[in-house]
Amino acid sequence: MKPLKLYTRTTILVSLILISVLLAVVYFFITRATEIEAQEQRENGRILVLRLANSLPELSPDLEKREIIKNIRDFRTLNATAQLQVIRVYDKSLNEIVQYPTAAPADIPQQVLSKLAQKDATAIFREGNIKSRNQDYIDAYAPMLADDGKMAGVVSLTLKREPLSGLSQRLIILTIALLAVAIVSIISVLYILFSQVIYRPLDDLVKTMAKAEKGDLEVVAPVRANDEFGQLATGFNQMISRLRAMTSENAKYQKQLEERVFEATSELAERNSQLEDASATLFEIQRELTKFERLAAAGQLAAQFAHEVGTPLNLISGHVQLLMVRSQDEKTHERLNLIASQIARIEKIVRGMLDATRRPRLTLIPTDLNVFLQRIFEITAPTLAARNVTLVTELDEANPEVMGDNEQLQQVFINLINNSLDAMPDGGELFFSTSVLNDVAIITCRDTGIGISAEVRERIFDPLFTTKLNGRGSGLGLTVVHKIIQEHGGQITLKSEAGQGAEFQISLPLTESSRVKRPLSLVMSE
Repeated sequence: MKPLKLYTRTTILVSLILISVLLAVVYFFITRATEIEAQEQRENGRILVLRLANSLPELSPDLEKREIIKNIRDFRTLNATAQLQVIRVYDKSLNEIVQYPTAAPADIPQQVLSKLAQKDATAIFREGNIKSRNQDYIDAYAPMLADDGKMAGVVSLTLKREPLSGLSQRLIILTIALLAVAIVSIISVLYILFSQVIYRPLDDLVKTMAKAEKGDLEVVAPVRANDEFGQLATGFNQMISRLRAMTSENAKYQKQLEERVFEATSELAERNSQLEDASATLFEIQRELTKFERLAAAGQLAAQFAHEVGTPLNLISGHVQLLMVRSQDEKTHERLNLIASQIARIEKIVRGMLDATRRPRLTLIPTDLNVFLQRIFEITAPTLAARNVTLVTELDEANPEVMGDNEQLQQVFINLINNSLDAMPDGGELFFSTSVLNDVAIITCRDTGIGISAEVRERIFDPLFTTKLNGRGSGLGLTVVHKIIQEHGGQITLKSEAGQGAEFQISLPLTESSRVKRPLSLVMSE
């Protein structure tokens, strides 16, 4: 929906305020007119009942009822009005003695009695009932005084109450019509005034600014008057003029700068591309090395198998040789020779397996953990970016140093990163931190992957145990990690829940020099 223009919104707002004020005035006028009309009707009823009281003869025991009714008829004839409904006459005991015309008996309200006691006439409003279709009435009461000034009785009359007289209604209708004409006229004048005085110069300035925003710096805002809008247009024209001069001067320098930047950027982009390719290739090589390390772990299992098999083979070989010495049958000798040759073949295979699967000895050197891990992060950065994984690091400023075999420790962390990547197929966050606690360096590796259930955690470091599908895992990676950390004199633990990521924590002993270099405040805090 297209937004309303400023002068339209201003006109609507002012009009709403004006209409609200005028409606409040009309409401107040009608309310006051109704109140004044009601007071006037009540006063008319009071005057009319006083006339009636003065026109009736003094009540006495000898006065007949028909004479009172005759006087009431004469009064109605002289004061003919459609509002007059019922006339009642009460004796001094306030018992109703005459009704004209005949109607249901009615007692004098308590609030009227106090007025009558003061020998004063009064009139009150009475709401109608369902039978009278909610017609409201005015009940007027006046005392009938004897010659001695005492109250001899009470006369009352009932008048229909009219909400508004014809004159009042015509005045209200005329007032509303005049207000409607005034509202329409004022809104029209306001609309024209805002559109010409405010919107027109503002619209010119907005259009000029829009052209300047698109790059047309030759535009000039028209100055229609020497008011605030004129000053604004003049200031805008001066600003555009200065901007044209600055743009022309900067264009020359920008062209030269763009040429230099293009040359430098092209060379830098080429080197970055080469570096990314090298990093990706290096990481793939590291992954391949990790696979070979897992195969080495499989070889360790084979070596254990070979060792277990070698002992019973030696026993069998000894018994075969003993049988060959004792046996004189040629056929038996041939069979025993065949068995002996096969045993020798198995022993040769077992010996070959043992020779091929022995792990290399550790080559321990002082290793700065922070620097070492930074190299790992640089190697794996392209792959992490390609897998939408964000790396977050928090390395200890004390730069912990451990004795480690860099090649084998590298296999440890490459294995952990590979497992985290497999646990976050849709990307996530990988967190690494280093810290020092009680002469031990702590390395934490935490991911936001699918997590590990309690059943799997029990066997996570077992050889050949894997949860990866489609043959992607050999079940040897974490076994190798566990073995390498143990050989370095450290420990590795796992904290994880299904669906809540996994956290591996590795502890390695610090070197003697690193322990000496640690700040005294850190030692005291422990």
